[in-house]
Amino acid sequence: MLNAGFARIIKSLSLLLCWCGTGPGLVAAQELQIITVIEPPSSYLDSHGQLTGYATEQVRALQRQLQDRTQIQLMPESRALLTANRQPRVLLYGFSRTMERESNYHWIMPLARKSWVLYQRSTDPNPIRSLDEARALSSIGVVRGDIREAWLLAQGFTNLHASASHAQNLARLHSGRLDAIAFEPQGMQYLTREAGHSLSTYRPSLQFHSSEVWLLMSRQTPAAEVARWQQAAEQLQQNGTLAAIASQWQLRLLHNEQIQCRLEGQLLTF
Repeated sequence: MLNAGFARIIKSLSLLLCWCGTGPGLVAAQELQIITVIEPPSSYLDSHGQLTGYATEQVRALQRQLQDRTQIQLMPESRALLTANRQPRVLLYGFSRTMERESNYHWIMPLARKSWVLYQRSTDPNPIRSLDEARALSSIGVVRGDIREAWLLAQGFTNLHASASHAQNLARLHSGRLDAIAFEPQGMQYLTREAGHSLSTYRPSLQFHSSEVWLLMSRQTPAAEVARWQQAAEQLQQNGTLAAIASQWQLRLLHNEQIQCRLEGQLLTF
């Protein structure tokens, strides 16, 4: 029979193996994480420092349906994706669904549709009319890890300048340190107002792509857990909860932020 001290050592080693990922208990012990990025008006901090946004409200409705109390975390895009790629039971939201990402995650539910636009200063005498003209610019601001950065790199762009946030890119565009930035209409309207700039200061020169924004789950997550979240999402779709949240935010964005969008079922389209 093992003595008490040796038994305690064996127990401690077992717990350490599970924690480090070398034992069979890793997936069971891994706590759920819900992660998003600052990308208003989908997810952002209000004047009180509280996380809000139309996608955030949809995700919280899903949490209530499942009686889940996981605190939503904010991370830079590249770190959020790295976390989901390495760990099970990670939920991300505010990320575009693309062919390149299709097999890397479990896709739980769509949240919105958005356009991808290249913005310049309105005083720039040479508006961009094509991707070839955009390739000839000295600098285009993108966010590190953002899908627009990946898409433009795949199109052969070599003039991208990555930063940590869209707000940093807007400031660099405003000061003339960037020729253009890759962003989206709803975010541009929100950030220009927050920065105290007139939206007319900037020109939406070229809509170069579009995407659906989704709630997704890391590929290593057990199938039963994925199914639980997918079923809850279907229930909220069927009972009209998600459509009601989208409708409320459509009006809120128009009245409070002067951001226009269309309501298509449960999705806001910008």
